[in-house]
Amino acid sequence: MSIDKFRVLVVDDDQEFVSAVQELLMRKNYDVVTAYSGKEALEKVQGNTDIHLALVDLVMPLMDGFTLLEKFKALMPELTVIMVTGQGTVQVAVDAIKRGASDFITKPFDKDFLLNKLNVIRKTQELETKVGALKELLSEKYGFDNIISSSKVMKTVFEKASAAAHSDAPVFIVGETGTGKELLAKAIHLRGGRGGKPFIGVNCGAIPKELLESELFGYRKGAFTGAVRDHEGLFIAADKGTIFLDEIGEMPKDLQVRMLRVLEEYKVRPLGHTNEVPLDVRVISASNHSIDELKNKYLREDLFFRLAVIVIELPPLRERKSDIPLLIDHFIDRFNKKYSKRMQGLSEGAFGALYNYNFPGNIRELENLLEGIIAVTPSSKNTITEKDLKEHLLWQQPAKSEHQLLSLDRLEKFALEQALREAKGNKSKAADILGISRDTLYRKLKQYDVE
Repeated sequence: MSIDKFRVLVVDDDQEFVSAVQELLMRKNYDVVTAYSGKEALEKVQGNTDIHLALVDLVMPLMDGFTLLEKFKALMPELTVIMVTGQGTVQVAVDAIKRGASDFITKPFDKDFLLNKLNVIRKTQELETKVGALKELLSEKYGFDNIISSSKVMKTVFEKASAAAHSDAPVFIVGETGTGKELLAKAIHLRGGRGGKPFIGVNCGAIPKELLESELFGYRKGAFTGAVRDHEGLFIAADKGTIFLDEIGEMPKDLQVRMLRVLEEYKVRPLGHTNEVPLDVRVISASNHSIDELKNKYLREDLFFRLAVIVIELPPLRERKSDIPLLIDHFIDRFNKKYSKRMQGLSEGAFGALYNYNFPGNIRELENLLEGIIAVTPSSKNTITEKDLKEHLLWQQPAKSEHQLLSLDRLEKFALEQALREAKGNKSKAADILGISRDTLYRKLKQYDVE
């Protein structure tokens, strides 16, 4: 993923120098933050952690460049710092590098020399960002082999997903909340030819509708109120890779029209731009709605068929109960390591309770349940009991309504009294409201002693 706006902090007590550098960098589309003292620079860094590079003058009153460099490294160890001075020597340059500076330049310097140096640093950081994202993705061990399952129904899912990974066709994953739709999407991405490229996930239901278009397609500075800088958008960020559109059924219908155009032409025009940007991106979508609901209620039919070239349905946990023992062992092992516990398993009663539980929240619910238990269980305890389970399942049980707590007799008496109140005491009208005869009404009134 490219760095959307490379931000440079320029620190120098010479205001004329700061203004000249700021003007030069802004012409080259850099975002520039300025400071005229070490103290001001520290304040800017503390409130702006997305600064990518700092140009720091060595000689400044009160706090010199070396002192500021040390403080920067304490606050942001990864910050790239270039020291600048009008009286450079080899020894000073060596000291700067030893203290953590990435480079050292002397005034006056050629404009192209500075721009070339910044461009190299920018490209390096973009590459490191991509590599870091890939390492993170791989470290989580995404892949079909690492999705916990032994059920026949999931074997079919894996076979279809594996075939999808070796094509570039759009994929639509359908499944209830908590079934692992994003996990499967990442596995498809990694198994395919785009595995080393960006995987950009966006929950279409979590972003306010009025902001979703600009987040997806980007915008130009000044395109609308609050657009203070260019923003490339998630589609452009995912170029050469995969964009995962989770809960796409929540996307507004008017935005679906634009989405359809993007998928037909594989071009996007950020808000405020006059030119379209070509895209090379694989689209994987997901929803917790059924296919019929998606086609008939939530998505335009033409958009659905554009997205659903390959449809994969993830079964809920209640339909793959043979996976529950595997999942329990997997989560216990993970949370033992996370919380330094020695939990060995579940008692027979606890396992039976879990196996017979319906799990409306699916795998995510099981995961959160076990983490909640293991996190608070004393280290001396090594078995999860049915009592432990019930304490944590209690909040998940549906609350009983007032009517559920009433007996049938009390419900009948309540209905009689309500009907009489509505009929203002007229028994014939009350009988009509209840759909019973006058004789039945009188008998019930006597039975329940209703005046």
